[in-house]
Amino acid sequence: MYNIGEADFAGRLKALRKARGKTQEKSAEELNISLEHLGNIERGKGKPSLELLVEIALYFHVSTDYLLLGNEIDKDSVRRNLIEMASHMMELASKL
Repeated sequence: MYNIGEADFAGRLKALRKARGKTQEKSAEELNISLEHLGNIERGKGKPSLELLVEIALYFHVSTDYLLLGNEIDKDSVRRNLIEMASHMMELASKL
């Protein structure tokens, strides 16, 4: 089983839900879980399954790293890497 810091995860989940203007009821319905289960997770009294963790990440358009650890993706770094890879691919394609 994985180990998550319940308080940190719970706080991030609740903050994401509120930032998106979602109620617990609406989020629970859209995640196909009970209101009680979502409430327990947000209070740090319960943990999501791995499958639910992934569903929550997809639902809120964040990474599981962010949910579990608070790590945000460095979008500028990702963008630079993609541009660099595209440049290399174009260079290779021109040699064909």
